[in-house]
Parts: sequence; structure tokens; C-alpha cells
Amino acid sequence: MNRLTFLLAAAAVAVSAPAYAQGGSASPVERGRYLVQITGCHDCHSPKVEGMTPDLKRALSGRPATTPVPSAAKGEVHASLDLTAWQGPWGQSVASNLTPDPATGIGTRYNEASFLTTMRTGKKPNGTAIMPPMPSDVYKNMTDDDLKAIFAYLRTLPPIRNAVYAGITPAAAPK
Repeated sequence: MNRLTFLLAAAAVAVSAPAYAQGGSASPVERGRYLVQITGCHDCHSPKVEGMTPDLKRALSGRPATTPVPSAAKGEVHASLDLTAWQGPWGQSVASNLTPDPATGIGTRYNEASFLTTMRTGKKPNGTAIMPPMPSDVYKNMTDDDLKAIFAYLRTLPPIRNAVYAGITPAAAPK
């Protein structure tokens, strides 16, 4: 009886789970939206409206100019209240604009191949490293199809002009 109950419950979950959650016949954009949601991209790349609620009008547009970079303290990691700016032993980092804005987002700087290379190597097309707290190791282990789906979804976002380094001077790298 326990085995039958388990099998019935598993079947119910499989039938009710969306296709993109099962890796089924969902479109790449639907799959990408799902992956962006479950991997926490909004946690750092979206400004917040209330507490830790992402501002979906500015979804994935990165650090707003109104968010100060936290102060540095030796041996500590500090984050802005909206988690879009960080300071730690690596120096300072801010969340990138992932919208397709050509001037300040991934717009013309990334195509699918360069996006996959960036996620696999942890280096942006200009050669700079992706800094913590970005969990590069999570993305480097994703399948090509999953990374392509994320890129396809990001391309569907409204372009938001947001220069994430506005108002700050990049800190020198730690010695």
C-alpha cells in the first residue's frame, strides 16, 4: 500500500508540474524564465520595491544608481540592502544589467555564443572576471540547452537603460 500511495503521488506531481519544470516540450523562452526564477537571478540583478521583493518593472536591470556600494571592512563581506552591490575581499562588485538594452545591458555585447562562453569561463567578453557573489560554478555546470534558454529569455525582457556603475568609481583590486 505504501508503494502504491507513493507511485500515485509521484504520478500526480509529474502530471501537474509545468513542462518547463520537467524539461519537457516547453519553448526555450519558457524554460529560460523558469531557470531564471529558480536560480535566484532576481535576488541580485533586480532592484527591490519592498523588502526583498523584486521590482518587476525594472526586472534584471542590475544595480540602480541610487544604491550605494557598501563600505569595506577587512575580512568581511557587505551587501547593499537590495543585494545589488557588494564589497568583500575581492573588492567591490555590482549586479549587471541583464536586459537587452544596447548601451547598458547585454544588448549588443553578447550573442548566444559569447553568453555561453561567459557562463562557462566566468569571464565577460571584455576579459574581466565575473565577481562574487555571482555563483559562476552553478552556471558553468548547466547544460548548453539550459544556458541557451536563459539567454533566449533574457532577450525577451524589455530593454532598460541602467548604467550599473553610475555614480561609483570601481575600487582597485585587492593586493
